[in-house]
Amino acid sequence: MSILSSFLVVVAVVAVAGRGEAGGPDEPEAGLPPSAQVKVDFHEHIEPIIQQRCLMCHGRRKLKGGLSLETREALLQGGEEGPAAVVGKSAESLLVQLAAGLEEGRKMPSRGEPLTTEQLSLLRAWIDQGLTWPEGFSFGFREAALAPRTPEVPPSPEGLALTNPLDRFLAKSLDERGAQIDWTPVSDRVFARRASIDLIGLLPAAEQVAKIGTGDSQEARANYVETLLANRRAYAEHWISFWNDALCNAYRGTGFIDGGRKTITYWLFQALYENQGYDRMVHDLVSPVPGSEGFTKGIVWRGVVNASQAPPMQTAQNVAQVFLGTNLKCASCHDSFVNHWRLADAYALASVFADQALELHRCDKPLNKISSIGFVYPELGDVDNKAPRSERMDQLADLMVTPENGRFARTIVNRLWAQLMGRGIVEPLDDMDQEPWNQDLLDWLAADFVAHGHDLKHTLGLIATSRAYQLPSVNAKDFDPNDPEPFVFGGPIVKRMSAEQFADALSTVTGVWPKPTGDMLLVDDRGQGGQVAEAEAVIKAAESPDDPKSGLRVLDFKSQWIWSHANGRSDPGGRILLRKTFQLDRLPSTAQIAASCDDEVVLYVNGRKVGESHDFGQPVSAEITTDLKLGENVIAAEATNWPDVKHNRGTQHKPPSPAALIVRVLGSEAGQEDWTLGTDTSWLWTAEAGEGWNGPGFDADEWQHAFEQPWAVLAYANVNLAAALGDVMPTENLAPIRAALLFDGPMLSALGRSNRAHVVTRRDSAATMLQALELMNGVTLDAKLKQGAAALLAANGNGADADALIAQAFLAALGREPTPEERDIARDLVGTPVKAEGVQDLLWTIVMLPEFQLIY
Repeated sequence: MSILSSFLVVVAVVAVAGRGEAGGPDEPEAGLPPSAQVKVDFHEHIEPIIQQRCLMCHGRRKLKGGLSLETREALLQGGEEGPAAVVGKSAESLLVQLAAGLEEGRKMPSRGEPLTTEQLSLLRAWIDQGLTWPEGFSFGFREAALAPRTPEVPPSPEGLALTNPLDRFLAKSLDERGAQIDWTPVSDRVFARRASIDLIGLLPAAEQVAKIGTGDSQEARANYVETLLANRRAYAEHWISFWNDALCNAYRGTGFIDGGRKTITYWLFQALYENQGYDRMVHDLVSPVPGSEGFTKGIVWRGVVNASQAPPMQTAQNVAQVFLGTNLKCASCHDSFVNHWRLADAYALASVFADQALELHRCDKPLNKISSIGFVYPELGDVDNKAPRSERMDQLADLMVTPENGRFARTIVNRLWAQLMGRGIVEPLDDMDQEPWNQDLLDWLAADFVAHGHDLKHTLGLIATSRAYQLPSVNAKDFDPNDPEPFVFGGPIVKRMSAEQFADALSTVTGVWPKPTGDMLLVDDRGQGGQVAEAEAVIKAAESPDDPKSGLRVLDFKSQWIWSHANGRSDPGGRILLRKTFQLDRLPSTAQIAASCDDEVVLYVNGRKVGESHDFGQPVSAEITTDLKLGENVIAAEATNWPDVKHNRGTQHKPPSPAALIVRVLGSEAGQEDWTLGTDTSWLWTAEAGEGWNGPGFDADEWQHAFEQPWAVLAYANVNLAAALGDVMPTENLAPIRAALLFDGPMLSALGRSNRAHVVTRRDSAATMLQALELMNGVTLDAKLKQGAAALLAANGNGADADALIAQAFLAALGREPTPEERDIARDLVGTPVKAEGVQDLLWTIVMLPEFQLIY
């Protein structure tokens, strides 16, 4: 209410009270203030009273006395004591009488201060004037329309040649709100950098920017966007970070140790690389196919948890959040207080993923009631509650992606718009029941997405080629759902680079890309790692299906931990000998071996010692190509579990402890697929043996078969084992490693990469103190800049031409030459003669610039 309005209301109330008049059609009862002598405006005068003082007990699932004030109909219907208001007769209305406290011991609101005289007078005037209520308005939770809708594309405004439909919808809404913007686009350099980082996560090359300036600008920019999206590798390597966050896909970490988690990296990279239709992607995630099971499997909780966190409920929450933009977490415990979803809705969806319908629990207390099984939008169809779990999931997937489910398409196009524009058409992104700032734009974009086969690249290209995307960027305004002022589009919002974008930009500028480690190339026994090899395997299968040597092949083979008896947890200690005989019909072109043992192992191939390890956390690895031969071959190990611990005070006897050995062999045969050999129960062991026990031709008939050791105490050694074996794999054909395929590290984590233990659909763009400290003092950045400085020096004749070196750094990082002032400062930094430390300082200064870190 404005100050002037408040003043007039008070004057009117006082004046009427002084005359002793009711100010309405009926006489005031004792204790009631008179009806206000103003024309009541619902939104200005009444909505704040009901919103702030009444809904705590009479709305949004809280119906004290059975009374709801969410709608006019509910107010007139009343509760247990009858209608709450009588239109035109405020003095007879129960709402006014209770708010005035006319009955001793009863008042509304029941908590806090009573309504003021002014508020009571306004309520009386509102009722006396007919209890006006805007059509369709409700204090209840908003529930967005479900059905798809295709609004007509508006014409281009007079004097503007806007061809992209998105621009026309924006121009119409701006005109309706009396807002104007300058539609002049940014320069080619700014556009090229923005589009390249947004679409494929990489800084643009100078020659790419130069090409845009040829011919018609808009046509050239459209061709540039098309070229970016056609880069299948770069697109997949960039967008996998977005989907890893949303689908909780981690390369290693929480949940893997006991089989309670599974990666979907190969399936996900393949879906992105092949630009699989989004409807098919989601169908395969909700109703899993081989490789996509990890999403619905989730992270299986260990220990005691409440019913709202059971794995099927987690899956329902994740599915609803990611694909429908809604929060079921509150409704998983009780009827939600933040949206319209109820406990029964969450349990019905969770029961689809359970072996059978679940018993409802409210706040972890059983209700002795079995849930139904179904979709949260039952109007779209049923899920057969008698069908097996796999069939139910398939039926749910069908309902999820059906074209009649308009919520599905609206949710993903809203996310894509937010990724490129910095703010969604609906905010927050995970609450699609909120009012969009442009309903027609959202609906048309969703309908166009479906009409083009749920093609993610099509929608990204449509947004990126719009004039709206090419406008100068604007600063962000913090989203406030209670802000009465509607959002008005003014251009893309300035964004910070993501952790992966920053790391890749750093690699581009320095020319130093990460080297693959063994655990990126091989999947360990817990299903972790191997992500780089999996990405390469996808590309190899798509681009060179007939050439097995064109790239790495993902290897996920399991070796067993073995020992001389079934339970190595309590081995008394001592040495045993183990061996495995195998035949080779042809020699491999390369072969590697890796082994680990608790506590020590000496490793032999055909009688020759190839390595040893004295710490099971540090496996032995070796290249053994020349040690192998046609015919019979033998891998042998002398394995020891020490009964004593040696330290500086002498030798101390230790209690029985774990004992186990694991060995892996990897061979690649020219023209054929890779082959592997690992420890299992076919290996033989003995305590003592004669000479030649570790080579071919030895008679091992008296030896015994080894036993598998199925425990997790040594499980983390599997990671190192994969790393050790991978470290000797050939990687000559491997492309530069993008940050999206790296494991988490201090810099990526500090810059905001999600740990992928829960769904993240948007990363926080605000800078933090941790990020500042990492960028100032982090060892990862420091090492990268040192390597980059050395590479830049070498490329420029060890600093013979300082200006050329400076120009190269500016062009790579910012896409432009330095200004004269910047060149002078850079010369001072690099020194005369040019020093490596000075070049490192120059690089650090450039990458700290807002122009580098922000996407304008």
